[in-house]
Amino acid sequence: MPSLSIVGGYLGAGKSTVVNRLLAGVLPGRTAVVVNDFGAVNIDASLISSRSEDTIELTNGCICCQITDDVQRTMTALARRSDLDHVVCEVSGVGDPGQLASWRRFPGFTAGPVLVCADATAIRRLLRDEFVGDTVARQLAAAETVLVTKTDLVSPAEVDAAAALVHAAAPHVHVHRQDRQDPAQTLRAIAAARPWHASGDSDLSAPRDSVPAASPGTGEDHAVLHRSCVLPSPAPVDVPRLVAVLSGLASSLTRAKGVVLDQDGTWQVVQLAGGRTATSPHTGSDAVPRDLSLVLIAAGPDAGTQLRSAAAALAPVLGSGCTPGA
Repeated sequence: MPSLSIVGGYLGAGKSTVVNRLLAGVLPGRTAVVVNDFGAVNIDASLISSRSEDTIELTNGCICCQITDDVQRTMTALARRSDLDHVVCEVSGVGDPGQLASWRRFPGFTAGPVLVCADATAIRRLLRDEFVGDTVARQLAAAETVLVTKTDLVSPAEVDAAAALVHAAAPHVHVHRQDRQDPAQTLRAIAAARPWHASGDSDLSAPRDSVPAASPGTGEDHAVLHRSCVLPSPAPVDVPRLVAVLSGLASSLTRAKGVVLDQDGTWQVVQLAGGRTATSPHTGSDAVPRDLSLVLIAAGPDAGTQLRSAAAALAPVLGSGCTPGA
């Protein structure tokens, strides 16, 4: 039967990058990746074989499937499959990994690890944030293993400081620092230290005959604290100008991510995370991306106002207004 593993972490912590590395060779055998929607994970184009409305077929025989509103139906169907070695669930960036992790008790699964990503460049600020600090601390507390990510962007001393903060917030977890030169090696080390296909854990001794009360949703407190909107971007964009405007909004936006068409005819992924704005060539599953838009997320009691101000600043660049996000 397949192991069920959870990948969590706050917005922009590097969850999708971890998922891609797992699919690219860290996990042996056949894997199903479960996401809330395909916008939540950017599967590397080199791994794509084909896709349908709710399933991406991967070249290594793995699949990436979409959680529907009926979580029970999705998870039950995966538990019944005999052709899978692993199921990896990527939790929403504001979700609680501990909720979805309870599905590891469900008949048909064995318990893989709960891996939470912590951004070395942002974890101190996030834990101290009066609006999202509790969410980040709860995610760390739900982990069995924490991977300190983005270690190439800070000094070794700052990486050590980030790891110490994780230890303080969640003394029970195993903390791994992402190798600067070979990040995949860190994931292989995690798999060796805590086998990805494990069972019989003492903390999973509850009866395995009922459907867990788990959901990938964000919960009422997250819904109150976080707001999102979508800025469509159907026309070519001046990407340097977009980056400049986004950088000026870094203090008011928690996260921004999207795919736009640059004026030179290339598709670019634009991201704001941890207060930094960056672009990279689009390597998603479609030669022409399905969704040309920028998703903005803000947190706190003034999130709605912050989003409206950000949308107004970005509208002249993108040529569109903001619509409510999921």
